Amino acid sequence: MQESLSLERIPLFATLSDSQRQRIQSQLERESYRAGEDIFVQGAPAEGMLLLLSGQALLFQSNEDGSQTPLATVSAGRGLNQEALFADARQSATMRAAEPVTLLKLTRTRLAQLLREDPDIGAALGMPSAEPAKASINPQFAEQREDEEILLQTHRHWWAFARIAWLPLALMPGIWLGARALGAQAPALLLAALALALPGLALLYLYLEWRNDLVIVTDQRIIRINRTILAMYRQVTQVGLDSVHEVNYELPPYDPFARVFRYGAVIVKTAGAQGNLELPLMPSPARFQSLIMDNQQYFENRKAQRHHRLVRAEMQRMMSAEPTNEAMPAAGQDADGPPRPLSGSNGFLSTRIEMSNGDIVYRKHISVWAQHTALPLLVILASLAALILTFTLVAPDLRVITFPVAMVALLAGSLACYWLDWDWRNDVYIISDDTITLVRKRPFFLENLRDQILVERIDNVESVTSGLFAALLKYGDVRMSLVGADEPKLFVKVPRPREIQQEISRRQHNKSLRRARFDAMQQRKILGEFMGDSADSPAQTPPADAPPVAADNGGVRAVNNPDRNRPPRLPRKIIAAQRQAPQPGASLRSQPRPQRLRPSAKNSPET
Repeated sequence: MQESLSLERIPLFATLSDSQRQRIQSQLERESYRAGEDIFVQGAPAEGMLLLLSGQALLFQSNEDGSQTPLATVSAGRGLNQEALFADARQSATMRAAEPVTLLKLTRTRLAQLLREDPDIGAALGMPSAEPAKASINPQFAEQREDEEILLQTHRHWWAFARIAWLPLALMPGIWLGARALGAQAPALLLAALALALPGLALLYLYLEWRNDLVIVTDQRIIRINRTILAMYRQVTQVGLDSVHEVNYELPPYDPFARVFRYGAVIVKTAGAQGNLELPLMPSPARFQSLIMDNQQYFENRKAQRHHRLVRAEMQRMMSAEPTNEAMPAAGQDADGPPRPLSGSNGFLSTRIEMSNGDIVYRKHISVWAQHTALPLLVILASLAALILTFTLVAPDLRVITFPVAMVALLAGSLACYWLDWDWRNDVYIISDDTITLVRKRPFFLENLRDQILVERIDNVESVTSGLFAALLKYGDVRMSLVGADEPKLFVKVPRPREIQQEISRRQHNKSLRRARFDAMQQRKILGEFMGDSADSPAQTPPADAPPVAADNGGVRAVNNPDRNRPPRLPRKIIAAQRQAPQPGASLRSQPRPQRLRPSAKNSPET
């Protein structure tokens, strides 16, 4: 079978023009599967239409008893899942490669983007007024970025639930036998009801605990959500793909079930030991490892292509004499004087203050202020009451004792309240575009500690909420693991720690984008200076016996600069990178995209 497929043979695209079919052809992704590998599994979300180029695949359904029912054999030239291009759907069967298979995939996301760019294609497909549906947001991952795609969302292996579910099941017959042994009817009925209710509630709780733990892998980062219901504990950890240095997996050495059910521990290592992420009892750990490493390579290729596009855009501005905005201040930055709080965000007990330069200042939760100032405020109220009683009910000869005591208590309570309020008000965490600053001050210059962290040196960001009061009042801790640091940096008892975690993640993401633009503008300067010097100097012709230089049309290579704030010094390196760059029409579609990891049907407790 040819390694290409004409869309004219597909009934769905038969009414399109040649140019429209070419645009759809450019959106197709090529994938290859080995014999015996699952192309998709029953119950998984259908991403879009598949077109087989070569090979054969088998379609079958998995039954509840574990058996499989063959449905059909799919040969080269066939198309499947056309309905998944226009609506969310799930696979009703499993498709497995019977021999090496090569196919083309058109995802619903890519078609929706194409319909936004060219509405005429939608009209030709019979949907003139159809608007592409916005991708649904995962409620457990509401912080998903607009340019971020979820590749895997999975729980721990079902054996994590099954290995402890036997205990409630074992209690059920014991309670039932106890009910049978009782002669009285009422206690026997009560125990019989408990024999069903108690183990059932225990199984439900264990199942919910298993479902609460979640691992999400996107094309930009890895997120782990760990929750405990009874302890009111919630931990959210995320690691950016650019921080991942190594991914290992290990099967428990003395656990025979790990080989039978294929689960193990996955360890994601970063530059700092504190930022390592451990994921126990993960299904198919080898495939999970491959997904992260392949996705990281795709992430690096995408950064290289973004860098290439920015350099081309800067060169086009230079050739057209357009002004550059490199000297402009960042959005929201106040050029007149020091930054000041925006109106409405600096109340007396504000815990989140937005500054005019875009920085955000966080204080500890209001409950910390209330806990520290409660006793001094009570002393102040008691001393005021004592003063009132002194001049109303106390005899004049006793006022010489009660009045000084009440005044001393009032002054002591006022001083303590001022001290503790000042202490809470000046313990702040400042998040800016480039740095995170932890400030700790004490009155009368007793302590003035200012710890500043570069945003790009953060490996791992983690938010933790633990306890009933923390869950009700919505406060917790934020932990940041740094490259080369032995101890993490902490935001302690801050309000809404998950929002602060996402704010730090957003600043990291924006920092990488700004750094890419800065590098592109600096390379524009170097290229402009080099071209100007070349124009002023006489042209040099190569000697006649010099060997010809072959053009290198390789793919985009990443620019590895040890100092990210300074571009490479030698212009010839940049020219070589431009020579190796793809043509203007090339895009990320030419890069091999990592496959989504689809959990196996047997990694679910329901099957």
